[in-house]
Amino acid sequence: MSVSRRTLLLAGGTAATLLPLGGILPAAQAAAPSAAGATPAATPIPDPIPVTGTWTRTSDGGQKATAGRRGPALALSEQQLAAKGSYAARITPQSSSAVGALVFRAALDGSTGYAIALDPGRSRIRLYDLAGDDTIATAPLPGARAGKSYDLQVAFDGPELTVHVDGKRLLHAEDHRHDTGSVGLLAQGGKVTFGPPSLSSVTTNLTGWTTSGGTWTASPLGWRAAPAQGATARAITTTQTYDTALQADLLLHDASAIASLLVRTDATATHGYGVQVDADQGRLRLYRIDGNVTLGTYATTIKADAVYRLRIEAEHDELRVHWQTNFLSPDGYSPVITAQDSTHTKGRLAVSASAGEVSFENIAAADLATGLQGWTARSGTWTPDLCGIRGENGLRTAPSTDGDLVARADITPGDRSSSAGLVLRASANGSGGYEARLEAGRNAVVLLDRSSGARLASASGPVRRITAGSTYRVEARATGRTIEVYVDGVRALKTRVSHTKGATFGTAAAHGTSYFQNVEVHSTADYFTEPYRPTYHYSQLTGSTSDPCGLLHYDGEYHLFHQDEGRWAHAVSTDLVHWQPLPIALPWNAYGHCWTGCAVVDADDTSGLFDGGSGLIAYYTSYHPDKPGGNAGVRIAYSKDNGRSWQLHGGSTPAVQNPGGPDAGWTFRDPKVIRDEVHEQWLMVVSGGDHIRFFTSTDLLTWTQVSSFGYGDWATPGVWECPDFFPLPVDGDKDKVKWVLTLSTGAVRATNGSAAQYFTGDWNGTGFTPDQKAGTVLRADSGRDYYAAMSFYGLPDDRRVWLGWMSNWDYPFSAPTGGWNGQLSTPRELTLTNTADGVRLVQRPVRELTALRSSATTRKSLSVGPESANPLTRVTGIAYEIEAEITLGTATEIGFRLRTDDDQHTTVGYHAEAQELFVDRSASGLSDFTQYFTGRTVAPMKTTDGRVTLRVYVDSSSVEAFGGDGHAAVTSLIFPGPDADGMAFYAKGGTAHIESLKVHRLDSTFRLVDRVKPLVAAPTGGEFRSGLGNLTITPAGRWSTDSAGRAGSFDKDSNAISSLTATDLDLTTLVRLGGPDPDTGGALSLLWRASSDGTDAYCLNIDPDLRVIRLVAKANGFFDDGAALARVSALLRRGTTYPVRILTEGDRIQVFLNGERIIDVTDTTYTSGHIGLNVFGGRAAYQNTYVKQL
Repeated sequence: MSVSRRTLLLAGGTAATLLPLGGILPAAQAAAPSAAGATPAATPIPDPIPVTGTWTRTSDGGQKATAGRRGPALALSEQQLAAKGSYAARITPQSSSAVGALVFRAALDGSTGYAIALDPGRSRIRLYDLAGDDTIATAPLPGARAGKSYDLQVAFDGPELTVHVDGKRLLHAEDHRHDTGSVGLLAQGGKVTFGPPSLSSVTTNLTGWTTSGGTWTASPLGWRAAPAQGATARAITTTQTYDTALQADLLLHDASAIASLLVRTDATATHGYGVQVDADQGRLRLYRIDGNVTLGTYATTIKADAVYRLRIEAEHDELRVHWQTNFLSPDGYSPVITAQDSTHTKGRLAVSASAGEVSFENIAAADLATGLQGWTARSGTWTPDLCGIRGENGLRTAPSTDGDLVARADITPGDRSSSAGLVLRASANGSGGYEARLEAGRNAVVLLDRSSGARLASASGPVRRITAGSTYRVEARATGRTIEVYVDGVRALKTRVSHTKGATFGTAAAHGTSYFQNVEVHSTADYFTEPYRPTYHYSQLTGSTSDPCGLLHYDGEYHLFHQDEGRWAHAVSTDLVHWQPLPIALPWNAYGHCWTGCAVVDADDTSGLFDGGSGLIAYYTSYHPDKPGGNAGVRIAYSKDNGRSWQLHGGSTPAVQNPGGPDAGWTFRDPKVIRDEVHEQWLMVVSGGDHIRFFTSTDLLTWTQVSSFGYGDWATPGVWECPDFFPLPVDGDKDKVKWVLTLSTGAVRATNGSAAQYFTGDWNGTGFTPDQKAGTVLRADSGRDYYAAMSFYGLPDDRRVWLGWMSNWDYPFSAPTGGWNGQLSTPRELTLTNTADGVRLVQRPVRELTALRSSATTRKSLSVGPESANPLTRVTGIAYEIEAEITLGTATEIGFRLRTDDDQHTTVGYHAEAQELFVDRSASGLSDFTQYFTGRTVAPMKTTDGRVTLRVYVDSSSVEAFGGDGHAAVTSLIFPGPDADGMAFYAKGGTAHIESLKVHRLDSTFRLVDRVKPLVAAPTGGEFRSGLGNLTITPAGRWSTDSAGRAGSFDKDSNAISSLTATDLDLTTLVRLGGPDPDTGGALSLLWRASSDGTDAYCLNIDPDLRVIRLVAKANGFFDDGAALARVSALLRRGTTYPVRILTEGDRIQVFLNGERIIDVTDTTYTSGHIGLNVFGGRAAYQNTYVKQL
């Protein structure tokens, strides 16, 4: 079982000029701390880094730029802009030919985005697109002249762009091309001076805001509403919705304040529904606005200056309110208020405050998940929805790649006659191109030529009927003059077309309403081609891939389910190698998350769920976040349509309840079900943490515990997880069968973070008797990165094949892979064999993998010694298979150096004296994202007559080594550079003989082109302005200097300790939380009076995900949250920079955030020591960091 660090934060960034650290009281005064929410509206931005031209930073934080004849001077900050805010700077063109511009919503390399230029030579301002220099709008600038300074500001609210010069509105335009991106500065035609840029924004995915009833101030600590006396301050969007969810984090600055979220309301907020947060009354109140009708209340303690998360959902005529009060142990999964009301079905979204001031942060509504920007509704009605985007009789488009592409979406026709499709290769205005369409009324998949109206090809639903209310994964591949359409993971159409160009994509709905979700469009050159993206191992296009779940074979298809943040993702295959993704099979539901489990085929309707036919039954760990320990139990879902849709069974009662009862938090998870043919029963194994429980059933629905195994001396280090249990013949003898119990353990240092283990033994129908003695550990895979392995149910040839998650609980979700995370191993066939040490598990890559071989390099009958030339000198590759048979001879070690370049390599080898197969990734590439990644991993392996057999699978970011015909296995992740494609064979200590050696190049199972996409590089460089001197990194971590200053990246605690020591001090700094994009998180701590390694120190911890600032005295590297010296709630956000000051004199500690004092306490734990910087769980940065000793 594995769940990533999922956060509900929809984080966005703000930026602005550095404001003075005002409001600081002398140490002798003991005023009460100010509220953390009392903040100015602006915040510093990271330095713009030069891309082109010459740039010099000025003393006030501005920039001087010189643009030559070859082109503009461009500098970009990592600061991101999204839906709503403003960006401004004072601009002084130094000559009549010089033009100064603000750049916003730009790509990392400045290739796309907006620029608003001030051009005194032409007496105008000009808004244009960086891509192609396309003018969007211009406006005159009367009296413009060189040498004069102008205050230029652009305000943005979705596509609405408004430009002010010296406080006067001069230009307004609507443009949909760019939704988010970086800010920067640009100069053309000479020298331009820029004052310090200022930026403020509201973190929201909603646009079209109007405010009334008071003042609304966008600050780095939320959108602060100050209602006028006796009035209600409202912010209302133009966004219309039917079924929706509206969520916000909020902080009441006054105990009398009332905060509200409104849905299905009107332009004046006099109709619709609302939920109030009322601290004075100590309650939440759900009400219908018109008539002020109370629909439900929830009594709860609400404190001023505390952060809460509020969500209201409106689905059909049901309204639900969720209330989160804890961010460390999140609650609020179940609604605290549920009501029925059908008065209003559609309306706007809004937030409001009355009777006091309130700050809102991350105001977000349910919407379409997509990587595309620039959506424009061309016709019909399009509204955000709980199901993504709701379209009614219209077309919605976005710019996309021109030419060859892959487009996919989850489509739900809403009405019996609805048609819904994906539009490809359309013109800029949305006309022409092709549409891959589902027609519910005709049960048809159609490819339509939109220029002529011709139906180029059609077919019925390939797996099930196309019906209203069902969701289908539709994928269209356009390559050259061929378009293929996949529905439900099966190719439905393939046809030739005449048009190969068109850079607009769209979603189309006709004959009623349809819904679209998870829309992705990629050029074939960018499809699964990122540097670390596996070539032939399974990974998701986006999202997280972890524990394999229900693996089975049914009706000619292999089904792969796996964990994706507490949900079951799904893919199908006909060959175990090429996988087609499907929509999420088991999403979160009313009973909790759907953690790891399994699935079986009910071929004879033993369960009675399939009306006398057959179908699939899934058993999953139900984990409820609001209950103690999740109150994990086993629940059931079933599918009647080949796994394309699923229904829950059993209502509120789990199939197997937590052993501790309905409110207990006992460890109980990861069910695995198999058929016990000998005893004519079904068998389930479930992990209990340090033991395995066995259950039996005759109907697949009612389960009885019959025994358990483990506890005491049997319990190996780490938590037992993800068990599997199955019989196998020994050496193929069906009269000699042993049962194999496999499990994974984690996360403890004793097992290097994780371990894949197994037992062999006998099963008598009620109990398991192991062959091994208590305390004996057998490793299924000795590598660091093989976890949660599960075998397939029901393979047609009785093979036992399993897959594992290639990761480790030392760094489970820390891989530096960007928008996707996690991959699975190659499928492996399992057998049992007798050895001198007893019965042992053998695993070999499945035979289906040989179909990927495209070419081979062969070497044989070669002797290699320490001084020999490399027999693989000119052999290169990123994805390949090695088959080798080597006679050791006098060599003490032989091996392969793989994925090599000048300073990188991964070694797979054999040590003769130790009799060990090993993988050494000490120099394999990127490793400083976590602490325990590098090093050597070994597996015991004996040779036969001094002969070593190896089979090694190498991919973009992994190595799987099998030795001794599968008796030993080592799986390791690696992250080499894309140019590390060399390989070598070596021998140490003597001469070895290559009997045979083949290197098979392996084709990709996902990519459509043979290339690796280079990353879009952000500008590099920057400086760290600091008085800290040299910094020592401990215990590990990646620290570099970039636009944000000194930035650290690490998945755990990483400290940068200064050589300076101090007793009393005044420390000032700018701290930045997270990375350039809102998906990159990270917390930080400032350390002072610290030990040389930072394990003992005063620590100011700032964590945007926990919404808290904590002052603690850390000891031995740890602190108790309950023993914090001070704790201040704050609407902190990712991607944002905050001024921080720490003033420590004697036993008094004061902390200031954005110029406001938030902490004032006394403590005597530490009296002097070092100053240090810390990052945890992502990225954080420091700038302008100075210490004054008092």
